[in-house]
Amino acid sequence: MTQLLLSNFAPMLLGAQLILTLVLVKGDICPGQRGRVHKMLPAIGILWLAVASLKIEAFMVVFAVFYFFSQVQTKKTRDEGPLWVMYLANGLAFAYVAIIVGEQSNWANSAGVIVSVFLLGASFAYVLLTIARTRLQAFHRILPVSGVVSAMLMALVVLAQSTTIDVEAAEAATQAILLSLGLLISGVIVWSTHMFSQKEVNKVQL
Repeated sequence: MTQLLLSNFAPMLLGAQLILTLVLVKGDICPGQRGRVHKMLPAIGILWLAVASLKIEAFMVVFAVFYFFSQVQTKKTRDEGPLWVMYLANGLAFAYVAIIVGEQSNWANSAGVIVSVFLLGASFAYVLLTIARTRLQAFHRILPVSGVVSAMLMALVVLAQSTTIDVEAAEAATQAILLSLGLLISGVIVWSTHMFSQKEVNKVQL
């Protein structure tokens, strides 16, 4: 169970890193917001450290993320820091996830890992940006929408995966699959509720 959970961390962290990098490079953020986004980097580094318990190669991403964090300020700052290090961390994370995709037993499982980059990455990045109290309204609208689209794709992937196993195994897994899809749909609905209610997102909601 723990190994299964950790195996989903890598695509989630890759997606979150790419989004946070985009925020730092292209986002219209004030010095205070930049510093608060920098404070979120250790969370990514620590989770990569957990992933390294499965494959030691993940330590390269850990070193890159924490080195970048050590070179930036967490107070009000306009200093972007050595962004090339963040690009390096993203490249290493991409390579790690690409290896995972290649190790899957069939195309449906590979597609599931790819979709997880967008679904889990968007959700985790959204949590971090909310904790950092960013005012990037475009991101706060785009990320939930991308989550909805990714959830639809994930449902199709799960359906495709169910066709790759034998009938008896499919029947045994039906209840678990339906429960997982129900939780996925519920999570996406709760995540995007604030868009329809025109209210600020609540941390408890996330």
